[in-house]
Amino acid sequence: MLQEYSKTLYKPTHEVKWLEKYLSTTYYKKKYDRYMWWRSYTLRNPPLTSRHPLRDRISNGDFDLGPYVFEIELVEHRLNETHSRLGHDEVQYREAIQLDKARRKRLQEDRDKDEFNKLAELRRCFLAEFKMTKVQYDREVISFRGKDLLNFYFKMEDKFGKRTVRLKLKSA
Repeated sequence: MLQEYSKTLYKPTHEVKWLEKYLSTTYYKKKYDRYMWWRSYTLRNPPLTSRHPLRDRISNGDFDLGPYVFEIELVEHRLNETHSRLGHDEVQYREAIQLDKARRKRLQEDRDKDEFNKLAELRRCFLAEFKMTKVQYDREVISFRGKDLLNFYFKMEDKFGKRTVRLKLKSA
């Protein structure tokens, strides 16, 4: 029976100390929220509205990877630690991991939804900003070998030119 558990152990990419340091510097630690109890971190910079220029939204980190991936890794570390502590007793182990398994599942669902929405919004913004077709956008994204999203923006700006006129926002 123990061999079954050893096959299902998780293999997080980062160490716990690195994850905690990264999450604490990049995101705010959330207070307990009974409606979203599985989330522990939230964005430091609130996302800009769609009225802001795409370049500013990219610089602000609106399309960056959310905290879900790193929170999932923390949960996986907890699951591994629980397995090493209680793996010999199947009943105690199953009881101990129920909450963490539920948290991991919900974080994965949130990550998938968040990534899908960010990619769809990014595509929509690029199509509007540069008057590209969907086929051109897909071709450019696949062939781009640059460092980050801002470099992709500059490459598209050089290639297609900025063809939309943005209204300036009033200073608050």
